[in-house]
Order: sequence, then C-alpha cells, then structure tokens
Amino acid sequence: MSLAAPRPAAPAQAAEAEPLRVRLAVSGDDAAIRRLLRQRALGGDIRLTLEREPDYFASLGRESLRHDTLLVEGAENGELIGMGSRLVQSAWQCGDVGPLGYLSQIRLKQEHRLPPRAAQRAWQRLGATRLEEEGSFDLTSITLDNRSARRLLERGLPGQPRYHPIGDYRVHALATGRALSEPQGIELREADETAWQEILAWRLARRLRASLALAGPAEWRVLRLVARRRGRLLAGLAVLDATPWRQLVVRGYTGRLTRLRPALNLARRMTGTPRLPRVGGPLRCGQVVDLAHAPGEEPAAIALLRAAAHRASGLGLDLLLVGHAERDPLGAWLRHTLPGRHYLTRLYAVAWSPIPTLELEALREGDLDLESSAL
Repeated sequence: MSLAAPRPAAPAQAAEAEPLRVRLAVSGDDAAIRRLLRQRALGGDIRLTLEREPDYFASLGRESLRHDTLLVEGAENGELIGMGSRLVQSAWQCGDVGPLGYLSQIRLKQEHRLPPRAAQRAWQRLGATRLEEEGSFDLTSITLDNRSARRLLERGLPGQPRYHPIGDYRVHALATGRALSEPQGIELREADETAWQEILAWRLARRLRASLALAGPAEWRVLRLVARRRGRLLAGLAVLDATPWRQLVVRGYTGRLTRLRPALNLARRMTGTPRLPRVGGPLRCGQVVDLAHAPGEEPAAIALLRAAAHRASGLGLDLLLVGHAERDPLGAWLRHTLPGRHYLTRLYAVAWSPIPTLELEALREGDLDLESSAL
C-alpha cells in the first residue's frame, strides 16, 4: 500500500475535508505503529502482515545506518491513519560504496485515503530526511500483482518523486525439513573460517561489479554452509534468522485457498511446497544471504540451498526464503529445480532529483545483487 494509494469508494469531499497532521515518529509512537502493521495485511491469495515485534524502532536499527518513519494522523484526535519508513543502508553502485535509502512499510488504515494535499506534504517531509551524500534516488519495491498502486505511482502525483521501474525481483519460499540425499561428488559441510572468508571475498567481488548491491543485516547468521568437490570450494551460503525482530504472520486466505488448505498441506510432502499455517499463526522464516558460487557451479549452489532448507527445520524455521533479481543467471536454475512458492515484486528507483541517463540505464540493464533481507 502506498502513501498515494488508490482511492476506495469513500466520498472524496469528506476525505479532503479531514484535517490531517504529518510528522516524524518518535519513540512514544511505537505501540501505535506496531498496531497498524498488525492490522494492515498485504493483499494476494495469502494475506500477510509484516510485523516488527516487540520494538519497532529497535528492529529498524538492526537493519540500517539510520532511519526515519513518517506518520499521518488526525489533527484533532491523533488517530494514526498512515505511515511510511525510510531506511538508509550501505550500498554498492558501479564499484562505489555509499548510503542508499529504501522506502518501505508504507501502510494506510483500512477505508482511508490521503487527500492530495496531505500526500504532497508527506512526500515533502519524507524527502526532507535525505542527506546530500545519499545521491539522487532511493530504492523501493511493490508486489507485482498490486497493479493499481504501480500504475498510480508510475504516473505520479504533484509533489511525488518519480518512480522508475528498474527490474523485477523474485523470492522463493522453500519448505524446511524435507529429507534429501547428498549429491554425488559434492560434499556439503558447515563452513570453517578460512572457507567462509573466501566466500565473502567472492560476494564482495560481485558487489563491486554490480550496478546496485545491498547486503542486509550483518548479524544473526544461524547457519553457514559450503560445497566442495575433492577439496575445491564450489559454493557457499548463510542463513539469517530475523524473527527476533521482524515477523511474517498469516492473516487470511482467499476463498479458494481456505477450502483447499487442508488438502494442500496433506500433499506438501510430495510437492515440496511449504505448509499453509492457520490464520493468525506466525511463519518463522530464515533468509538465504551471502550466496556465492564458482563459475559454472550453479548445481552446487542448488545442492546447498536444498541442504540449507533441510537443516533449517532443526533451527525452528518454517520457511527458507531466497531472493534474486529476475535477470540474475542463477534465477533460471532456481525456478526450474527448486519446489516451493514464489513471489514477484517490481523494483523502483525513486528519483528525488533527475537520475543521469547512463546511471538509469545501468540500473535497468546491469546486475542487481540484492539480498532479500535488505528489502
């Protein structure tokens, strides 16, 4: 949902007349922000809330160099109507390292919309949090099936920064705990420090080559695995568990999935798809980070992902999430060899000032090396 979200059927004149206040959040707003995140589910066949319990501001601090959250509330009663956050992270862009903003957690209370003047004030206030060294654009993503929001933001409204689509991003949700056999000729083991430093060197080399790269939080790795063949390092990955500060909760299913959920859960042992939990149940998700492989060793990376999904169950994880830009060469291997559900979003460069043509072309055509834990 966007700060400039599509209008519901409420009368436009009433919405325009509603007095609203736009301001930055402070620590005393924590409970109201977490309540709105619990109430506003993302649309789709599975309605999910992305929550930040038990402390909203501490959770953002784990994932960013600095952050700001914008609130839109009733001027008279102080009721929280909408919010949006901007997290600044370290990013690699064509070999240079610098701060990059990411726009996220944009929510609007059910049956509300922002009048154009309030939306314009919100964009202006959010833009004012930017620092000069942060460049001309921020990054954001919108689910691909949210066509109405994408059309509205791409068309643009007065005071809104321009949204430039730069590519699509896919997240695979892998079931954990499924039994597997070790692939012939490949050894899968937990990484020692020497092997792990080599994997990190591979990751850094790719980030320095990428048009844009984001790494996500550097802590809370609960598993590190590597693949070898006759002692030669082929691939490596780690699993991040962010559930202590960020949660995914199922809030509902479409009518079809409500009816089919019991049968789909029975069949998941054969299909390899994740279990569909009861409504209100949290999904404890691990995220694949630092995935790297030697040239031509995509099968070793796939074997590692299968092994990580198997071991993640023993860590108490329900799902293992692995994300990649659609044009990532490894993406085709993942789509054709790994069972599980997947979700598509569209990535945008949100331009607060004009993006140079060559820079925009690089974002649209070059390597986007983005960890799902950073989005």
